[in-house]
Amino acid sequence: MTLLLISEIDLVAANFICETLSLAGFETRATDSQTEALAIYQEHRADLVFTNQYLAHGDGIALIKALKKIDPDFLGVMMTGVGNERIARDAILSGAFDYIIKDGRFYQNLPSLALGFLQKHKERIVRRKEEDQRLRLGAQEELAGWLDHNFKNILSATLGSLNLIDFSLASQSNEKKQEYILDSRESIISAMKLLDRLTAMTRPESPEGARNVLVSQVVDEAWKGIMDEVTRSPEESAILGPILGKVSFVNNTRSLIPQKAVYGDLFTIFQSLIKNALEALVGSDAPTIVIEASKDGSYLVCEVKDNGRGMEERVKRHAFEPLFSTKGLVGVGVSLAIVRSLVLRHLGEVECTSELGKGSTFKFTYFTE
Repeated sequence: MTLLLISEIDLVAANFICETLSLAGFETRATDSQTEALAIYQEHRADLVFTNQYLAHGDGIALIKALKKIDPDFLGVMMTGVGNERIARDAILSGAFDYIIKDGRFYQNLPSLALGFLQKHKERIVRRKEEDQRLRLGAQEELAGWLDHNFKNILSATLGSLNLIDFSLASQSNEKKQEYILDSRESIISAMKLLDRLTAMTRPESPEGARNVLVSQVVDEAWKGIMDEVTRSPEESAILGPILGKVSFVNNTRSLIPQKAVYGDLFTIFQSLIKNALEALVGSDAPTIVIEASKDGSYLVCEVKDNGRGMEERVKRHAFEPLFSTKGLVGVGVSLAIVRSLVLRHLGEVECTSELGKGSTFKFTYFTE
């Protein structure tokens, strides 16, 4: 049965509301206290919360904000008297779905209004899930095209190096054969790493559960992983090695308490964004990368900033498309698409602000349980 929670300072009115809704087939709970309303919601997860502005131990706006932190998908409606539209507006800005005026037809219309709110809320959630699915499928289709155009090149390079080994040719030294074998090995390693990242993007569910993690530790380990990758790869070492030695890396997330998150996904997001920032710093005189993080309700809000070359508007518009790349390096062109996919998986959003010659900032949100 659908459960409705009524928060109303006037218990006589609250009981009458409950009777009206019960006759329409709803299960109801009533309280005059913000504190008790939160406790009831946490225990029973009401399908719809009607709240008045004036409550014991708090108020309706504060209740809506608190419920939004507990459950971003909660359905709340503000009940307000005639002439209090300002309160209604503030309630919607705080996370309420809608508001209703306590006029002469209030009790008569309440059951049908409740049904309407529940139906509209359900439709909104369905549309959001469909949009998330559409974006995810679109990313997967783009990746299929990227694989067809680019992944074969990695394997072709591997096969080309192996074909250069000629055991029948006496003039080909063992050192040269070893060089070709090492080239092939590096290509295979690059392919395996890229495939791991692509797999992470297209998995329907995360391979590991959420746990308490220190964001600062994730950032530090992502940065260390990039340094190790650059050191091991001759190609990346030649391009990124010089900038890696002089970049100022600032991790401003150490004051944040542990957050409930999937470590592997958060690590991949940070590593991809930091690697992208590092590539944008090539040629900079005073290269700097700054990582910021804060908590906003149930969401982790993170920023990765660099003072590199920046992007023009055309490049920025396509930055998250797997097929789009301006750098020509192996793996570049999919990392930001992976970031977008992982952020969407965790009910967040990612955006980029950038200006040519002044650097870029990538900001993403991540829902923490």
